[in-house]
Amino acid sequence: MEILSVTVTPELKSRLEALAADTGKSLDQCLTLAVEEFVETWETHLADVHQIDEGEARAVLKAVND
Repeated sequence: MEILSVTVTPELKSRLEALAADTGKSLDQCLTLAVEEFVETWETHLADVHQIDEGEARAVLKAVND
């Protein structure tokens, strides 16, 4: 494991502590989960953007009106 230092506002720290208490998780677990979700979301988003930029085939959804 690597150790990172993060600076947050007192309000954000308080909110995080409340969520940790409500979920029964430690601050470290909550922060790790948040970073994992951020990385996964942005990796997927950027991969999609790159596919669009490169003109690769992709699924297109269409809304149908009644």
